[in-house]
Amino acid sequence: MSRNKSVLNPDQKFQKRLEVVRIANTQGPQQTLIKTGVPLKTINSWIRRFKKDGLNALRDKSRAPHHVANKKDREGLLGAALEALHEKEPGLNRMQIFSKLFLVASSEVPTLSWIGRETRRRGLTRQPKIRKNEHKLRYEIDTPGSLQIDTKYVEKDGEPREKLYQFTAIDECSRVRFLGGSLTKSARAASLFLEQAIQYFKTLGVTVYQAQTDNGTEFTLPLSEITMAAYARGEVEDALFTQVCKKNNIRHKLIKPRTPQLNGKVERSHRIDGERFYSRFKFGDEHALDDALKRLWMPEYNELRPHGALGYQTPMTFLKRRLSEIQQREFLNKNDARVDERKAA
Repeated sequence: MSRNKSVLNPDQKFQKRLEVVRIANTQGPQQTLIKTGVPLKTINSWIRRFKKDGLNALRDKSRAPHHVANKKDREGLLGAALEALHEKEPGLNRMQIFSKLFLVASSEVPTLSWIGRETRRRGLTRQPKIRKNEHKLRYEIDTPGSLQIDTKYVEKDGEPREKLYQFTAIDECSRVRFLGGSLTKSARAASLFLEQAIQYFKTLGVTVYQAQTDNGTEFTLPLSEITMAAYARGEVEDALFTQVCKKNNIRHKLIKPRTPQLNGKVERSHRIDGERFYSRFKFGDEHALDDALKRLWMPEYNELRPHGALGYQTPMTFLKRRLSEIQQREFLNKNDARVDERKAA
């Protein structure tokens, strides 16, 4: 499935504009054009909007009309009576509501269609919103190096109110995981874990090029209006985790807030942790947890446990085969290029 031409949602558009304005305020519009590819006219337009109206000027504006020529019930009498009827007699059907509203002393005459529109607009008959799963389609990434990273709460042995944390980085292509135990899920702990994960995957022959996380404060700046406005003006530095990503030429990709299904691979692996690992072991401190994760559970998960999505191969077996396929493909492409050069000569 092609993921190159993805349509940005409103949150992603806002994040893009925020980053462009930040670069422009700190390095100038010309450097922003070179780094982002956004036209200079658009950059200057976003800067003007930000300076004039602040952070909200970078968000998508409503396209709803400000005035409707044929608006009914300008006095608001029918609407107020409609709300009163729903409070006192919530079981009335539309015909009963119509007959009662017809007696209201108003210059406007109610209609059945207006009643339907007005009850929906006021939320009087709104049904609970059924959230559709927009991410049912599975996708696979051909090249290893794109990581989903998240944290998992671990109950401390013998201390019901004390917590330990597990950091998890899972390769989206092969499902090979790197794990770490921590006393906190601070930004410093997350950044240190990322550096360790980069080194671990490097030993496997994998170059990490993307780190996908949720919007937790261990991974990014707080999503407050004050912090984001200061970030756009260049007064606040990138989050520590993002700085480590940039230092290692890694793209830090944030998922949409309140959509953990976008980090589905790491979330699913956490469920396996609970069923197969934490049901057997308890830990009293972060050092014991980190040691057990790296020496016991990581080798078992990566090298011994077959994975259904990989055709019941272990993640490490799948990774080795995929790297071999990529190497062979590159070798054939080089040979084809040499043949073409000789023919051209």
